[in-house]
Amino acid sequence: MIEVLQEAFDKRNKKQNKIEKIKAIKKPLEALQNLKNLNITDEDKSFFLKCFGCFYKEATNDYMIRVRISEGKLTPKQAEEIGNIAKEYGDDYIDLTTRAQIELRYIKEENLYQVLTKLENIGITTYQTGVDNFRGIVIDPLSNISKSSIINERVYAQSIQDLFLKVEDEIASLPRKFNIGFCGNYKNTSNVFGQDLAFVLAKKDGVYGFKVFLGGRVGVIAKDSNIFVSEDEILLFFKGVKELFTKYGFRDNRNKNRFHFLLQDVGIKNFILALEEYVDYKFQRGAEVLTSVKTDTSLIEELKDNTKAYKFIVPSGIFSGTSLIEASLLAKRYNGFIALTIDQNFYITSCDETITQTNLYKKYIPSTYTNNLIACAGTKTCSFAVIRNKEDAIDLANELETLIPLDGTIKFHWSGCIKGCGIHGLGDFGFVGAKLKVDGVMSEAVDIYIGGNSQKEGKKILKAPLKDLTSYIKPMIQFYANNKQEGESFEDFLNRANYSYWAYAFIMKLNSIGFDFIPSFHTNANKIEIFEIKDIANQIFYKLTKTHSLDNIFTPLQVKLLKDYNLNKPIDKIIDNMVQGKYKTWTEIIVELG
Repeated sequence: MIEVLQEAFDKRNKKQNKIEKIKAIKKPLEALQNLKNLNITDEDKSFFLKCFGCFYKEATNDYMIRVRISEGKLTPKQAEEIGNIAKEYGDDYIDLTTRAQIELRYIKEENLYQVLTKLENIGITTYQTGVDNFRGIVIDPLSNISKSSIINERVYAQSIQDLFLKVEDEIASLPRKFNIGFCGNYKNTSNVFGQDLAFVLAKKDGVYGFKVFLGGRVGVIAKDSNIFVSEDEILLFFKGVKELFTKYGFRDNRNKNRFHFLLQDVGIKNFILALEEYVDYKFQRGAEVLTSVKTDTSLIEELKDNTKAYKFIVPSGIFSGTSLIEASLLAKRYNGFIALTIDQNFYITSCDETITQTNLYKKYIPSTYTNNLIACAGTKTCSFAVIRNKEDAIDLANELETLIPLDGTIKFHWSGCIKGCGIHGLGDFGFVGAKLKVDGVMSEAVDIYIGGNSQKEGKKILKAPLKDLTSYIKPMIQFYANNKQEGESFEDFLNRANYSYWAYAFIMKLNSIGFDFIPSFHTNANKIEIFEIKDIANQIFYKLTKTHSLDNIFTPLQVKLLKDYNLNKPIDKIIDNMVQGKYKTWTEIIVELG
C-alpha cells in the first residue's frame, strides 16, 4: 500500500510552496546561533525562529514566545521563574492557550536569547512550538492522579516527545504542524478528538489501551481508524505515522498540507495498511471506546490520594507573571503542582477547600459565563485578527452575568479571524471576527456559530455588529435559563429543545431589532422549517393579542392576522406573512428583517 501514498504525493508535489524553499536555505539551529550573536536574518524572523517559539510582531517591534509546557504540568519552581521572566521582560503579561501551554509577549529582541536560556535552565523549552513541527502534546491535565484517570498517559506523551524534541533533523521536517493528544480518562479532558493523532482510552478483551483516531484539525473531528494499540504499541504506531507523514505529506499548498488532507486523498484504511506494511506489524482492530465524546473539565476533581484539584478560571486566558508567581506559592503550600488545561484555565492539585479562601482563587473564581470561555489573540497582538477578541469575549460575559445571573454550563469560543485559533466551531456559541457595513460605515462584527461540540462543528447562522452582540445572544440564554433542567448544560438543552438552528437565528435577529420574544420550550415542528415558522408565528401572535392565530399548526381551521387588530408595523406584516404560510424557509424571513 506504500505505492498509494507515493501516488498521492506525486500528484500533489509537482511544485513546492515557498516555505519549503526557505527550509532548504539552512538548518533551523543556525537561527538560534544568529540570535545569540544578535545577527538574525529576514528568514530567521519570518520562519526559522518560529521553530523555537519566537514570533516577531512588526506592529510592536517585539516577540511573542510560545513556551512548551510538557503535558501542561508546571512545578512550583518552574511557575515562579516563568512568572519572574514575564515581569522582568514581558510587561507582566501571560497568555494561557488551548493546548495547555503558555505564551509570553512583548519580549524585546535584545532579551530574547536570555529569556530562552532562563527557561532552559528550569527544564522548560520553546523548541518546536511553531510552524512545521509536532506541537505540545495535550493530555488529561490530572493524568494518573484523578480518580477517573485509568492510564498514565504522561509516560507515553514523554516517550513520543523524546523521538522528535530537540532532534536536529526533526526540527521543521514536517509538511505542516501536527497535533497529538492523549486521554486515558473516562472524561474527555483534553479535547482529544480534535487532534491530528489521538489516543483515546479504550478496552479490548479486558485490556486497557487506546483507540486511535486520525485527521482532526480546526473544524474537523478526528476519524476512528478502528485501530487499538496496547501501551507497548504506542511508540511503534507513532513512529510509523511520523515517518510516513514526513515522507509523503503534501508540500505544495500550505492551506491543504495538514495530515487531514493526506488521509482525505488516500483514505484512512489505505493509510493504515501502508503503515502496517512500513513498520512490518499488524495492529489489532476494534475496541470499546471508554472516553466520553463530550469535553469535560470539571471545576473540582477528586484525586486518588483523597485531596482535590481546584480550577482557577482565567477569562480569555489573560494572565500575568504576578498571578503565576502567586499560583506557584499556593502549589508549594499544598505540595501540589499547576496543571494547565485546554480551556485556558489551570488547576492547583493536592488541595482542600481552604484554597477557595485565598485571594488568587477569589480573583479567578468560577462563573457560568467564563468557566468555558475561550478566546485567541485579537488585534492588539495578532496581525490576522479583525477584532479585539479577548476583551470582546470578556465584555459579553460580563454583560450576560449582569443581565441573566445563571448557574449553568455554556461554552463561548471566540476566534479573532477565520483561522479559528479560538476553536470557535466547538463552542455552544462560536464567534469569528468579521466586518459588516452598518449605516454605510464598515464596522467590527462577528460571524455567529451555534451548536458546536467535540463531535461536530457549529453552524454559522448570522453576522452581527459587535456592538449589538448582546441583544443577539441574550434571548438564547434566557430561553435556556427559563427551561433548563437541574445540571443540564446548554449543549444538552439545545438538543432537547428541538428547534432548528435557523429558528434560533430568527429568534436572535428578531430580538436584535428590539422585539422581545423568547419561544416556548415544546414544539411539534420537529425542526421542519415550514412548521417551525407557523409555530413560532403563533407564539408571537399570542404574545401580541392574547389569542391564537390558528388552532393547529398542521391543519389550521382559521387564520387570524395582526392587521385585524390594527397592528400594521413592518414587523407585524412579516408575522402575518408567517402565519399565512408565505415563507418556506427561515432565511427568507431573516433577510426581510434586514
